[in-house]
Amino acid sequence: MVTVYIETKDAQELTPSLVFWPNFKFEISPKRLFLREIMEQYKKPFFEIVSDVSLADFVAAPYEYFEMLRYAPAYLKRVYALAQSANKKVLLFDYSDHVDKSIQIPDHAILFRVSCYRHHKKHNEIIMPYFVEDMRASYAIEPKGKSESCVVGYCGQSQFQNARRKARASLKWILFWVLLCARRDKEPLVHKLGTFLRSEALSILRKGGVATSFIERPFYSLHRSTMPLDPREVRHEYVENLRECDLALSVRGGANASQRFYETLSASRIPLFLDTDCVLPLEEIIQYDEVLLRVLSRELSTLSERASAWFTIQSPESFLLREKRARKLYDEYLRLDKYFAIVFDSRISPYRNLLLTKLEE
Repeated sequence: MVTVYIETKDAQELTPSLVFWPNFKFEISPKRLFLREIMEQYKKPFFEIVSDVSLADFVAAPYEYFEMLRYAPAYLKRVYALAQSANKKVLLFDYSDHVDKSIQIPDHAILFRVSCYRHHKKHNEIIMPYFVEDMRASYAIEPKGKSESCVVGYCGQSQFQNARRKARASLKWILFWVLLCARRDKEPLVHKLGTFLRSEALSILRKGGVATSFIERPFYSLHRSTMPLDPREVRHEYVENLRECDLALSVRGGANASQRFYETLSASRIPLFLDTDCVLPLEEIIQYDEVLLRVLSRELSTLSERASAWFTIQSPESFLLREKRARKLYDEYLRLDKYFAIVFDSRISPYRNLLLTKLEE
């Protein structure tokens, strides 16, 4: 197991990153719906914490990167300096939606994060999966095979709570788009808020001739503060929608990633993946296009015809094989325990040069 040293001097009382939940078993707010149950899948820590920095493979900052940047910048600088003096690399973690905030980290630091934009990705950023519920283990969802006609499913937030909030979000997006253009961003449109993109995608699919099974909501369903209904009932609707579909629409949220994407794979379902210049975990060694239908966001208008054409050319055997491969991919690569085991394996890790080569003395 990879060993890490965690600096405790002058450490702030921040909540650790979820990556360290198996080590510390810290309290998870009940407002983060279902997260406690999700984390309890992981009994064994991903990292062994040692008390002597000289015995560690890495120095780790156990808190969220942007939280430290805001509330504990002195601690973060101390961690950087300690690692430099010990000739170690620093592991940082970002499990937030702050994909549009710029990062400034030293060359001996490596940031694991759930999303970025491909055209912004730095050499020392590594994309990791979300912690999600295992749909087969929790709800006995198995491969269903090809239906007579393609059903595209979606259940989640694609609306705003009222016209005022939509107007504010629209104005914010216009101003941000102008700023991105002024900065000569290579892909300004992929920065659009996921709620807008989901709404556009659903509208195109409804008009396009494929069968649809959509449950649209004006709220995010995994946090108590935004959930006006019974969480268990809402979750049941989500699960059954996923169980019955052939293709599960997966579109970015606040981050440039989708938790639904990973849930879909765990359910042996095929993501209809709107690619907003995303980077996927371990994409260097995973053949993702064998288990999903990818549509670039600039080709959003073709979403329905692409789904229909893709479904038509699948035989019952090839469709079922893709469903089984989706689950296999989740089991072997995208569970966080399997993911970190691969990432730090010197034989097979696509990031071994970044992670495992020693710093120059």
